[in-house]
Amino acid sequence: MVVDDTPVNLKLTRILLVNEGYKVMTATTAEEALELLKSFHPYLVLTDIQLPGMDGLELTRRIRKDPNLKDLVVVALTAFAMKGDEQKAIDAGCDGYITKPIDTRTLGSRLREHLARRNEAAAAPPAGEVAAIPEADLQALRRVFLAEGREKSRQLLLDLDGHFSANDAAKLVHQWVGTGGLLGYTAISRLAREAEAILLDRPLDNAQLRESLTALALAFSSPREARDMPIPEYVSQAFTGKRITAVGLPAAEEERLGIALERAHGTVTFFEAGSNPTGEEALSADLAVVFVAPEVNTDAWLEASAPVWKRMPVVLVGSRDHLLALDPKVQALAREFLMDAWQPEEALVRLSLAQIEKPAGGARPIPLSPLGTGARARVVIADDDPTVRALVSTTLKNFGFDIETVPDGTTALETIRRLKPDIAVLDVSMPGMDGYEVLAALRKESLPVRVMLLTARQQESDVIRGFSLGADDYVVKPFSPMELVARLKRLASR
Repeated sequence: MVVDDTPVNLKLTRILLVNEGYKVMTATTAEEALELLKSFHPYLVLTDIQLPGMDGLELTRRIRKDPNLKDLVVVALTAFAMKGDEQKAIDAGCDGYITKPIDTRTLGSRLREHLARRNEAAAAPPAGEVAAIPEADLQALRRVFLAEGREKSRQLLLDLDGHFSANDAAKLVHQWVGTGGLLGYTAISRLAREAEAILLDRPLDNAQLRESLTALALAFSSPREARDMPIPEYVSQAFTGKRITAVGLPAAEEERLGIALERAHGTVTFFEAGSNPTGEEALSADLAVVFVAPEVNTDAWLEASAPVWKRMPVVLVGSRDHLLALDPKVQALAREFLMDAWQPEEALVRLSLAQIEKPAGGARPIPLSPLGTGARARVVIADDDPTVRALVSTTLKNFGFDIETVPDGTTALETIRRLKPDIAVLDVSMPGMDGYEVLAALRKESLPVRVMLLTARQQESDVIRGFSLGADDYVVKPFSPMELVARLKRLASR
């Protein structure tokens, strides 16, 4: 049984599960679900937490109180922006949760896993090749979603100047997080998640909210093509047959990392914080991912003398402030960092780069040598925002970099040709010739320069596109100048 108050979400989820062999009953409210459960006994209930009237948590509590439904598996749908929802779901009696937006490629298999944990594996349809959703059905759902989104996002903007309900708006954009992800509109899903976070924050920042809703309205009017972006070959090669050890990750981040690695055919084993960093099981992997936070006891893994640093590449995960506060010796040992609200696609890129210095497949035609000891790295910074240029330039000069700043892509390309710097920092959203175009031109001309991208976007197409064109690294705005310094130092030392 699938319980969701969003018609498009409900229909698409049903199609996905029916195509995998499940028999599916749907309900749009918790009350309707409870009524159906009197005569329909499913093996599993997949329920959104945020439902009108009785919510998904109360629905779960009532299921748990009914002795006739004691064998029922309940899985909650939670939103990344709703911090604490995962724990609320477990406390209410859910057997697990899935974070929106749902990965349509893995939904069926993940539900099988939940069924298997309750010794009901026989109830699930056998795993096999997943049937494709009929294209006509998918396109019809996308048209309805975009048309309704255009109308309702514009209405929200109009309501800001009159009678506006932040709670009602939060419920609406929450629906777009899940539906956008299911239908392949990752940009809309991400923007909806950002808007939801703003709407749930108090006091409400009207200026920030207006900007966020405007971006959403534009995304509905000019959506990017909805399709699954292929994983680059060098990323798949980096994980095929590889084993990853992950230590101390919160439940939500475990799930995101698991989804990402499943796509890339990698195998991950999760260890609790405080586990033994010298155990053979932990040290037999090809890569380690360690979570960093003051409240998480992973200190034994973060000692410079820990054997993990000599046995495999290590990627540190956590908030920007926590990572930058680490002992510089430990920072230097880490092969890569995953900071703040990272996306699954970003994790794939970062973890693959931790294992291989440069992408395979000819992305970089000319090899680069590390800078000599004591040499000052020459850096060209291209950004159309004068404030960003000034801030980055001042910070980098204080840390021993030689800096040249330019305001646009065309000037950046000319300057790089003339100065032949060690590193180019390119904003991807410059008017005219953007950062991607400059990067493509540099690689076409085989200019031996390392390239870091500055981007305000965190979605699969941006991350994958940048690295496929031959980028060496990227930083997401807004960023800390110290984060940029740390990444540039690592880039210069390669």
